[in-house]
Amino acid sequence: MIKASDFTAGRAALFLWHWVLTGFFLGTLTLMGPVRWATNYARGAGWSGLAEKLLVLAFIGALAAVSLLLARLLTLRTEAAAGRRRYALPALSLALFAAALWFWMNPKLMIDAGMKTTSESSAWSEFVFGPYPEKERLAGLKAEGYSAVISLLSPAVVPFEPVLLALERDAAREAGLELIHIPMLPWVSSNDHVTARLKELERRGPGKYYVHCYLGKDRVNVFKRLLAAASGGAVKNLDASSARTLKGLKSFERGAITELERDVYLTPYPTDEEFFGYILNGTVHTLVSLLDPANPDNLPWIKKEEAIAEKYGLALVSCPWVSLGEGARKTAMKDIRAVKKPAVVHAFLSKAPECEDFAAYYAAAKAK
Repeated sequence: MIKASDFTAGRAALFLWHWVLTGFFLGTLTLMGPVRWATNYARGAGWSGLAEKLLVLAFIGALAAVSLLLARLLTLRTEAAAGRRRYALPALSLALFAAALWFWMNPKLMIDAGMKTTSESSAWSEFVFGPYPEKERLAGLKAEGYSAVISLLSPAVVPFEPVLLALERDAAREAGLELIHIPMLPWVSSNDHVTARLKELERRGPGKYYVHCYLGKDRVNVFKRLLAAASGGAVKNLDASSARTLKGLKSFERGAITELERDVYLTPYPTDEEFFGYILNGTVHTLVSLLDPANPDNLPWIKKEEAIAEKYGLALVSCPWVSLGEGARKTAMKDIRAVKKPAVVHAFLSKAPECEDFAAYYAAAKAK
C-alpha cells in the first residue's frame, strides 16, 4: 500500500502516467458505449437536459473512481516488478492510450447510418453539411466542383481535433481544395465570429461549400441557423435525425416543458446548453417571452435573449403577461397562436405564476 510518507516525485509521475493514459482509454470506451446508449435512451424517453447531464456526470464520476483505482493498482504492480518487466505495464498503458487516440483520429468509425449529408441554398451560395471528410472524400469534393470545405473543428477540443484539422489542411492542399477554418464550440457565447466570416463568403460571390464539424451534428445545425440569419432566409432541409427537438421532452433545467398544442411549447428560460441543443439548431422558429421588462431582475435575461434572437435569426415576441389587461391578453393570445411554428413560450421558471396563468389561458383559447 502507498503511504503518504512514501510519496515521491517518481511515484507521482508513474501514477499520473497510468492514470492519464488508461483514463483516456477507459473514457473512450465509456463514451462510445454506456454514455452513448444511455443518452440515446434518455433523449428517446424525453428526459430533461438536466437529467441527461446528471446521468452523464454519474458516468464521469464512476469513470474517475475506476481510473484512479486502476492507476493505483498499476503503479503498485509496476514498482513491484523487477528488471525489464518493470516497463511492461507502463508500455501497456501507452498502448491503450494510442489505441484510443487512433479511434478518435478516425471519425469514420464514429459515424452511424443516421449521420447523413444535407444541403442549404443561401442567396449567394450552396452549402452541404456532413461529418469530417477523409482524404478520399476531399478529393471527391474537388472533383464535384466544390469551391471550398469549411471546417468547424476547434483547437480547444484536444487531443484529436487539432490533429484532425492539421491532417485535413494537408489533404485539402493535396486535393487542390481550399480549406476555410471557422472554429465553433457547442455553447452560445463562442460563435460571435461566424456571422462576420459568412459575410466574407457572401462578398466572394456564388460558390459551393462542404461544411462539417466532427460528426456533422450539433455544430453544423447551429451553423445553419447562423447562415439563415446572415442570408435573411429560413432554415430548410433540416435533417431531423441529427437534431434534437422538444417533441416528447419533459423538462429543462429550470422546470417542466408543456406542449400547449402541436409545435407550441411552454418552457422555462433555456440555459446556454439548452439554447444550443434545442433552440438554435433550426427546429424552433419563434420565441415568445413572458418576462416583464418593468421588473429589473428580468432585464439581463431579456437583453440576452434579444441578442441571441438577432444573432441567430429567430423571431422574438415580447409578451409581458403579468402587465397585460384582459383585452391585451386576448390580442396577445391571438397573435401568439398565429406565429410561425415551432414556437417556444417561456417565463423564467416553469412554476412562475405567469407561466401557469398563461397555460390556463391558452387552453381556454384553444377550446373555443
